[in-house]
Amino acid sequence: MEIFTERLNYELNTQHITKYALAKGCGLSKQTVCNWCDGISEPKATQIAKISKFLNVSSDYLLGLSDI
Repeated sequence: MEIFTERLNYELNTQHITKYALAKGCGLSKQTVCNWCDGISEPKATQIAKISKFLNVSSDYLLGLSDI
């Protein structure tokens, strides 16, 4: 799920959102978000929905199914 890792990091950087802020906003641990950003683990579908809502992007975009 390399594309997810790339797009998650890109959105965090361009929107100036910290991993901690994303974790807190989505009810997750910072370690979980760090693992995703490092490509160590992958989120569940319910977590992807929370992330996309928090970042104001589509789930399809985060998963590489869409470029918007």
